[in-house]
Amino acid sequence: MFTRHMRMLLAGMSSLILVSCGSSGGGSAPPVQPPPPPVDLTLPITTDNAQATTVSVLEGITSSIELTDLTAIFGFPGISASNPDGLARPAADIIVQILPCDSGQVTTTWDDADNNLMLSTGDTIDADFEACLFNDFAATFNGLVSLSNVVVTGDLITQIGPWGFAGTMTFNMLTASDAIDTVTLNGPLGFDFNSEDNIIINAEVTSLLFDVQTGTDTESLSNYVLTQVLDINSLMQTINGSGTYTSSVLNGSVDFTTLQDFVIIGDDNPSAGQLLISDTQSSVLVTVIDNINVRLEIDTNLDGTIDSTIVVSWDELDID
Repeated sequence: MFTRHMRMLLAGMSSLILVSCGSSGGGSAPPVQPPPPPVDLTLPITTDNAQATTVSVLEGITSSIELTDLTAIFGFPGISASNPDGLARPAADIIVQILPCDSGQVTTTWDDADNNLMLSTGDTIDADFEACLFNDFAATFNGLVSLSNVVVTGDLITQIGPWGFAGTMTFNMLTASDAIDTVTLNGPLGFDFNSEDNIIINAEVTSLLFDVQTGTDTESLSNYVLTQVLDINSLMQTINGSGTYTSSVLNGSVDFTTLQDFVIIGDDNPSAGQLLISDTQSSVLVTVIDNINVRLEIDTNLDGTIDSTIVVSWDELDID
């Protein structure tokens, strides 16, 4: 459930970024597809629902990575040192910019703490979406996204190492509506991006509690920590995530822990990695065999004995 909503948010935000940068954009998004028929995910984990439970957890993890891409609306990796056109300065260190949507608008309020016209430690930014419709994506946005707890080291504009960018993105009743449904996001996502040499990029995403609601369905990530390391030269990235995933469709919660880092080369499927997903009664051990297949080992009563094993392809898992 997470991922389709994140795609809708990211698509709309991308349009906003293009507008704010003065770009004409290009092309249009593919039409929004209806969600697949629901699968009975009710806990405990069984042979029947292990695959769907695995997909839900993995999509939650990948979606949190994608959400941090929204830092682009705040000018990451840096805001121009010259005063952009259209910026009003009602106070010495406050910059307000109104960005048009196809209809509606987004108002960004930047508290430039040291008044240097660059994103730097101590700054805060609010982006307030007011009936912001993007025609290309048939999605309308309302609500607030805030950037706070900003810590900047080095030069984010040139990104000559070492550099670092950390902060907290807080979603406050941010809604995105399309022809299918309305999704509401609430909660903080902490992030920390840094590099010593601009070849190895380190990223961390954390949240005590991040909620997504669609109609009567709710999902959340809590006590969540994700680390990602990307090698620009080899295009290899490793990912490690842990936390608790809660869903009204699950009618409960599962804990997930990465036992072996996931390894991804370029845009390929993961070629290694192991993730344990469990509730109080059952578990599924997800082991990457290679970039084609994944093994799911289900323990239906937590007695330490594998009750059934399923081998599925990444295509069958269909992680968006």
